[in-house]
Amino acid sequence: MRPLLLASVLVAAGVTGTAAQARRSGQPSSLNHRDILVTSERVDRFARWVKAVDAHEPGTSDEALEDIASWPGDDLRALWADAKFLVALMRNLELNRFSIDDPRGSVVIIYSPVLLQRMRAMACAAIGRLASRDCVAIHASDNLDRDLHRMAANAGSDRERTGEDNYILRRAALLHADIEIIARPEFTAAAAVRSARPLPGPQLVRADTIDGVSINVREVGIHWEIARMLLAAIKPKGADRPQPGSDPMVRDWYRATVTWMQHVESHDTDHVNRGRALFPADPVLLFLSGTLHEIYATPEIQSAVRGVVMPTGYSMAIGSARAELRQAEGFFRRAVERAPEMAEGHLRLGRVLGLLGHHADAIVELRQALTLLDDDELRYDGELFAGAEEEALGRYDEAAELYKQASARYPGAQSPFIALSQLARRRGDRAGALAAMEQMFALPSPDDDARQDPWWVYKIAQARNVDDRLDQLRAPFRRNSAQ
Repeated sequence: MRPLLLASVLVAAGVTGTAAQARRSGQPSSLNHRDILVTSERVDRFARWVKAVDAHEPGTSDEALEDIASWPGDDLRALWADAKFLVALMRNLELNRFSIDDPRGSVVIIYSPVLLQRMRAMACAAIGRLASRDCVAIHASDNLDRDLHRMAANAGSDRERTGEDNYILRRAALLHADIEIIARPEFTAAAAVRSARPLPGPQLVRADTIDGVSINVREVGIHWEIARMLLAAIKPKGADRPQPGSDPMVRDWYRATVTWMQHVESHDTDHVNRGRALFPADPVLLFLSGTLHEIYATPEIQSAVRGVVMPTGYSMAIGSARAELRQAEGFFRRAVERAPEMAEGHLRLGRVLGLLGHHADAIVELRQALTLLDDDELRYDGELFAGAEEEALGRYDEAAELYKQASARYPGAQSPFIALSQLARRRGDRAGALAAMEQMFALPSPDDDARQDPWWVYKIAQARNVDDRLDQLRAPFRRNSAQ
């Protein structure tokens, strides 16, 4: 039975607070009405997050994950800002004030001397340098409990092994990805309501669809944004500035998380774009960029976009079907240029070229794909697509042969019979058209396992290796070898 076409699109427009900077100046004598004075409760909550980052076992639904997954929107925005300040302190302990720029002007985040001392101590712990001269001078160790001391020891061990100070950044990105992947948190109505004075920081909404109909627009958490922000601060050994685009773990994180998003049809254009901006020549991210825009060109997404009503300040950055197909074509071309043996890249490039009406070019790519593919489901798709292109070019015998090959590969699939019927009708063979449809109607019940048609899952076939990618990403960070 054809599955329901469920999908969602994350909308990143309407973000408040897109840049941040730390300042050396002391506290102002008077506060701007938009400045924020940090409370001890907020720093306590931030310390909980630091401990959770250290405690979380990647790939598991543990207590650390469940705690952070339960936080409402304003708590996550406060975390986003405090985590930015922590990163700044990790690089320079002398900083004592922090500001965030947003469209309405700069907002200063002010920590009292006592709370600033705690933030500096956590920065010392995060880089595993409690015994360094600067951290000893501020008595960092005295401001940490047992759990934070353990985190400092783990960060120190990681620094000795790698020569880097990125321990908390990498593990935090894994935690926030796991929250989205494992917990799949949803804001309740109460949690999604913004306070009378909303905190500066990202504010995101997601549009849900079913069978091409928009059914819901809702605010969601900013876990992906927090993770991306922290990975952007990755600084390689010996470097004097962040260089996440040269880091294999960051690349693998984007590959795995983009793959997961497409597997569950939870689409996020900004996420793919951010990964590709860091790794513009990576064939996997180019390929996944192409599949995203191929998906956006489908009738289901196009229909939903026309019917969705977005909140003020938000918009759906999805173009017409033809515009999306052209973007997909460009990304697939770049992917196969960099990885000529990428069989699925040629397959999907041929598919979008055919949809754009470039049938002669399409059949070249599809024939190349069929010489490279060793996956039965993708060969089936390739035979259907190549058959359609041969048919469009008037080579009906070749088209019929390809449709029959696809049918032989998956005898319970209905798509080849529909294609053969349509082809027979085009050739004026009414009896042949009826015979093909009779064969389709004679197939097992749609609920029968034998009624398998790979075309039904083509839109997520590119993500069939999602578990392998996630396992490879998490493996180096797991403490429990049995996981």
